[in-house]
Amino acid sequence: MVTSEKTETGPKITEIYSEEKIAARIKELGKTISQDYKDLESPVVIGVMKGAFCFLADLVRNIKTNDPLQMEFVRLSSYGSATESSGTVQTPYLELPNISNRHILVIEDIVDSGRTAKFFLEYLEGQFHPKSLKIACFLDKPSRRVVEVKPDYIGFTINDLFVVGYGLDYDEKYRELPFLGELDLGG
Repeated sequence: MVTSEKTETGPKITEIYSEEKIAARIKELGKTISQDYKDLESPVVIGVMKGAFCFLADLVRNIKTNDPLQMEFVRLSSYGSATESSGTVQTPYLELPNISNRHILVIEDIVDSGRTAKFFLEYLEGQFHPKSLKIACFLDKPSRRVVEVKPDYIGFTINDLFVVGYGLDYDEKYRELPFLGELDLGG
């Protein structure tokens, strides 16, 4: 169901995926990832903040493995306060413990240009030589891809829209929305 809402002081946000549809999809992804990771020794999940925090929390609660998941977090960005990637990956927080030779699953909010994902995957390969390295993203936007990156697990594939909610923001706003919506700045 697509609904529109105009915030009292802000732009129009048109719902694309409801809270219920997101929850159902994440449950499916959790089952798939559980099958792939259930017997792996000491799997590590790395959440890319800030945008992935809702997806990460809901997804890991739906992943069942024999060994407990180790949770780590980094902060990477190529957006800043813009509505499209700047082309430069910023790394305000990229500190990780020794996770060498482990099975690593990166959790991203969105893969669009692919720059941030490619940068981070190459960093992890070079630093930690993982036994396996996969990426799960809430949203895949292949129409914006400028470097080759293929997420292993995808919540939803979307067109070239600027979206907010469910952890994704515009200038640090709208992350708290329980649904995913297209942002219309009216410009």
